[in-house]
Amino acid sequence: MTSVSVDSGDAAKLGADLELLKNPASATPLNAKAEQVANDAAPAPLATKGASGKKPRKRTTPKVSGGSFKLNSRGVWFVPDQSDDGAGDGGDVWLSEHLKVVAQVRDVDDLEWAVRVELQDMDGNIKEHTIPWKRLSSDQSTAILDELTAMGLAISFTLQHKRWLVQYLQTARDAPRGRLVPATGWFKETGAFVLPAEVIGDAGEWLIYDGSLKVPVLASGYPDAWRDGVARYAVGNPLLLLTLGAAFAAPLMGMAGLDSGGFHIVGASKKGKSTVCDLAASVYGKPEDYRQTWSATAAGLEYTTAAFNHLPLLLDEISQADAKGVGRMVYMLSQGKGKARGRDTGGVRDLTRWRCFILSNGENDLASVIKEGGGKINAGQEVRFIGLSADRKHGAFDDLHGFTDAPALCKHMALTAAANHGSIGREYLARLAGADRIELKAQIHAAMAKFSREAIPLGASNQVSHAAQYFALCGFAGELAASLGLADWATGTAWAAARVMYADWLHGRGGAGDGEDKAILRQVKLFFERYGLSGFQSWNDEKNTTFDEKSAIRPDNCGYRKTVEIDAIDESNQPKLSETTYFVLPNVWRSRILEGLDLKRANKLLLELGILHPDSKGGASRAERLPTSGRDKVRVYMVNAAALLGADDE
Repeated sequence: MTSVSVDSGDAAKLGADLELLKNPASATPLNAKAEQVANDAAPAPLATKGASGKKPRKRTTPKVSGGSFKLNSRGVWFVPDQSDDGAGDGGDVWLSEHLKVVAQVRDVDDLEWAVRVELQDMDGNIKEHTIPWKRLSSDQSTAILDELTAMGLAISFTLQHKRWLVQYLQTARDAPRGRLVPATGWFKETGAFVLPAEVIGDAGEWLIYDGSLKVPVLASGYPDAWRDGVARYAVGNPLLLLTLGAAFAAPLMGMAGLDSGGFHIVGASKKGKSTVCDLAASVYGKPEDYRQTWSATAAGLEYTTAAFNHLPLLLDEISQADAKGVGRMVYMLSQGKGKARGRDTGGVRDLTRWRCFILSNGENDLASVIKEGGGKINAGQEVRFIGLSADRKHGAFDDLHGFTDAPALCKHMALTAAANHGSIGREYLARLAGADRIELKAQIHAAMAKFSREAIPLGASNQVSHAAQYFALCGFAGELAASLGLADWATGTAWAAARVMYADWLHGRGGAGDGEDKAILRQVKLFFERYGLSGFQSWNDEKNTTFDEKSAIRPDNCGYRKTVEIDAIDESNQPKLSETTYFVLPNVWRSRILEGLDLKRANKLLLELGILHPDSKGGASRAERLPTSGRDKVRVYMVNAAALLGADDE
């Protein structure tokens, strides 16, 4: 299958895109409809709420047999009932420092309930903790107090006092109702985006983040400083524009229908590849805190990724990863769900799930890292982690905006992002929360269809078309951010950057064909380049009866090589020097030449390209009489050397 390249019309469009990146003031609207797509997605800001939902009626004093409980500035107390004669029963009994039931909560599927408590540790810090009801009602219910004391709560250790304290937790049935959410991101199909410290938007009920990891989404500094010190330098720098677009694209992944995936940026040290990822992180938080690392186990990376649901996930320096496990990690990250694990009490835990836009970087590309670990990259991995080169005009940059070199520009932007970060992302999420989700989805899909029409070459493979969706979403998200006033690049600039980077990726990939087909050709070519002479016995008798005895003395025979000299000229009036045909033994063909490849797919491709001589029924192998087969014919694969050498595997 031959590669498909960008035609002259596409080249002209890319030239215009590059000119737009250099001179954004010359921008014209994408077209009336596309410009409307960006502008219509800019709703009026919606006031955010940290905790929405119905408030309870006036709470009653929790009572149990023999008394009741009270909470004051000194903690939780048991108040005994007075005796019949009016005399006291010895006074109030102190049970613990500040411990308050703040909510009765259930999980997202209404399957399990729990008590959400607020406590104060011995340093005066306020903390929250969730206690499942099934533990509160168990025979070992007092064991939950061990968790509270481990968090710093001072309690009375008298056994009866412990029992009263558990009863206190059990009696707060009229506390506000809440919903525990195990991950960041959009809550179902509502306009509420859950973060560890707050909920942006309104789900119609009180949502409480209960994830195992706290994502460092933090705000500091001023939005204008970020726009002036980071966003403005993205103009003329398509790689930086794309990564900033990825940060804005992350909350749109579900609406776009895309699985987790993204870009792996490759470049030499100190060229800016880590910086462009850090600047994407600055949309939501402080880069050095927000950035994650490849240096993790598969289980650790699974839980880290789940914590960044609907947010960009930044993985720094792939060389720190376990090379043997990188291939599996890439598939796990893109599948959006973790490994099935059993519960301590039996059954299977709910799978961790996520949908992230991933930005990775390193000095080595994904294929090299996987090969280092003894594996082989698959085309599916390449279109999940799309490799982009940071080797541009000035490191990762095309336009230095007056700075002396790329390190100087990187330092300026990094210092700005360290002091001014996060507020742009919060405002962006608030605007998305207030938007009409149906209309926003329609705008996203219209933009992605437009990108497909404009950027994907005719005849492109499904893999190339799939990868284009990530570029398209980054382009749309960058345009949306600009239309909302969150970035100051001109209309069409982010879109042009996405097109330029997609074209660069296609060029570096070698065209728009299937990656598996290119891998097949590369592997077959490599085998014959290495063993075409040493691995095949020379067969020079046209009567098919003898062969070169010297060439037969080899420890690892792959078959026969027949070279026929031709004095005639071919159709182009050029002299033919010789033609070589290889007769490959079946076991060698399957187990060595096509090792690790799909045999049926490889044979089909090689037949289409004329590399294999088919039999009379079009089959990949054919019956031939070999020098050592006597009068009988045996099945072999006949390979046309000229067709193999002429096949395009780039």
